[in-house]
Amino acid sequence: MSSQPSNHPAAENQDKPLLSAFLHELNISRRKLSLYPPEHPQITASVDNTLKILDELFQTDTTITLGISPEALYFEQHWLDKEDLSNQQFAHFFSSIGIASISFKKGLNSPELIRFNQLLRSDRKTIESFGGFDKLIEQQQIEHISVVPINYDAFQANQNFNEIDATAEGQLWENFIHGLHNGILDFGDTVDINSIAEIFNQKLTGTQLERDQSSYSINLFVENSLQQNQDSSLQTKNDTKLVSLLEQLTPEAQQLFLNSAFPALDRHHHAASGLLQKIPSHLLQNTIVGKNRQELNLSSRLFGLINNLATAPNQEGQHKIKTKSAPPSEDIVRARLDVLFSEERQDLYMPDNYQAALYNILSDKVAGSIPEDEKQKLKTQIENQSVEINCAAIIFEVLHQQLDSEQEKAIQQNLLDLSRYFLDTGNFKLLRDIHTRWSQYLYSGNSSAGIFNEIVLSHHAQSTFMAEVLDGVDLWGEEKHQQIADYIISVGEPYTEPVIEYLGLAPKWSERQLWMQILKGIGGEAQKVIVRSLKDNRWYLVRNLLIILGENLDPKTIKAIHHLAEHPHPKVRIEVIRILFNCNPATANRQLLKELRSDDPDARCSAVHIADLSQDPHVLSILHKNLVDGPENETDLELKKQTIRTLTRIGNNESLPVFRRLLHRQSLLTSRRMKHLHAEIFQNLALFPGNSAARLLQELQSGKHKQLAGQALKKRQEFTRSER
Repeated sequence: MSSQPSNHPAAENQDKPLLSAFLHELNISRRKLSLYPPEHPQITASVDNTLKILDELFQTDTTITLGISPEALYFEQHWLDKEDLSNQQFAHFFSSIGIASISFKKGLNSPELIRFNQLLRSDRKTIESFGGFDKLIEQQQIEHISVVPINYDAFQANQNFNEIDATAEGQLWENFIHGLHNGILDFGDTVDINSIAEIFNQKLTGTQLERDQSSYSINLFVENSLQQNQDSSLQTKNDTKLVSLLEQLTPEAQQLFLNSAFPALDRHHHAASGLLQKIPSHLLQNTIVGKNRQELNLSSRLFGLINNLATAPNQEGQHKIKTKSAPPSEDIVRARLDVLFSEERQDLYMPDNYQAALYNILSDKVAGSIPEDEKQKLKTQIENQSVEINCAAIIFEVLHQQLDSEQEKAIQQNLLDLSRYFLDTGNFKLLRDIHTRWSQYLYSGNSSAGIFNEIVLSHHAQSTFMAEVLDGVDLWGEEKHQQIADYIISVGEPYTEPVIEYLGLAPKWSERQLWMQILKGIGGEAQKVIVRSLKDNRWYLVRNLLIILGENLDPKTIKAIHHLAEHPHPKVRIEVIRILFNCNPATANRQLLKELRSDDPDARCSAVHIADLSQDPHVLSILHKNLVDGPENETDLELKKQTIRTLTRIGNNESLPVFRRLLHRQSLLTSRRMKHLHAEIFQNLALFPGNSAARLLQELQSGKHKQLAGQALKKRQEFTRSER
């Protein structure tokens, strides 16, 4: 949710009516679950209606993500209609249980949605006792719904904090964020600057979620401040408070705070200078020192203004700068380029001679009709950016027009030089821009370059060049991972085979996730190569490739997936079964029964993990038989524990007598493994749907397990309190 919302209360979006219908049906299905058991026809019909609408939304996007504030919903860079009752109910309900955003992914099925709706009956205290709503979702194996929780533990004010609201001390941060997001909070007398500064010192250097939330809120606050037409005295007071807040932040938090504010200042550059002049120059200097315009993602206009203010002396606490002029016209911009690319000097401004070109520009030897003030701005811009970046920007501008064959040849050679430079310096963003801009030029109709004399794209697809890009994942670390992924995806299919090989070699799950993300991003072009790679002998690679194919299932790949139903490794076979449940449930169920009846304990345990995808009574019977006897060894204990979790997700009352028999099993000495199994049963009885589980816990309170039963019943009561 980094983009700013629209000013309109309702966004013009073609999916909006469909989205509203989905939210309405989801609210209905959630409420009905408090009135009927999960298997009731009313529940089935309501869930089916919800999924039917959701499937239509998935036609345009495989993931539907909603941002949630206490009073409104955010979708695709717009706030949804705040007057819509379904939107209001959805926003209020989910924010009340601490959810900041929610995503629905293609492949969501009825059992998952029912389990999700069951979890929604919990209150915030219960959610926190289980480790958060995201942990509950993970425990219930709800794979196609994910949430970003709000960290309520971080909202508690410490002893140094003053209250924003005397009745809401425990929600200091939440109230502050709410105020920023709704444009109703300023830095007036109602806010204690010391408290807010201390919060930002924690949040701006905290978890990724806290940093993102803080950055978004700062940007939105500055946006609202610059847009509001306040009287000058109030604006001056707010600006002074803002500067006071900045001065109380740690040096690291100051930089992060200003970096978050810069995008809004960039959008309102005419109003930005007044606020920037009030910020001490040393704060601005600390923020931009050692960084260029691209790293800060600023326009040259704002970067130049900040640069001037950062180096200007203070007079009586205020910066004195010249009045800001209007942006240069298109004619002036074109005049700059005409001078730089005048016919007789064009070759001077190519990478081979850029040092000489830079010297000439900075020593007042540029000829042409550029006004003096514009010439100075051009010099400032060049001084504060690397020559290679400026050269690339100029070439990109030139590619908007038609070039003759000689010019194309020169441009291609320089793009090759720049590609090598940006690869060596780890600037994968500009490496991607070179590939994208040159591709656009080739297909624009202006190019005379043919398949046999085009060298830029072919160079990017050379095996040695690609190997260096892939090695950059280890060389540059996580900070560059997304840039590298975006670049590889833009090049596309040529990277498929080497990325698959890197996926097979990746030792950590985080690395495998990166390579899988890239293969998903390449998309349809990569599927043929992925299908061919399913013959690989490494079972873990084949399993991961199946996960990729299953998330965007193509009918053309079904046959190849079917062939793996007899793969030697059980985890590969289980992934095949999971996919088949989405397209051929009958075959999937037969394969699942075969795995559940296998003599291989690993195969049985893997099958139990996905047994809740089936509605076959034979599957339920096999799961119950797994719990007839106590655990014989550690492997058997894990199988039985997973069986209990799966039966809880299924939620059939026939499982409760099976649990009771295990708990009443007579033995002179209860083994350690049996104690672990008992603890697993009680943990799941706290989550088991329906009143029968509650009655079983009440019954067990009078027996030898009264302590465990009491704890489970208490958690269950907290879990269902919101329903009552």
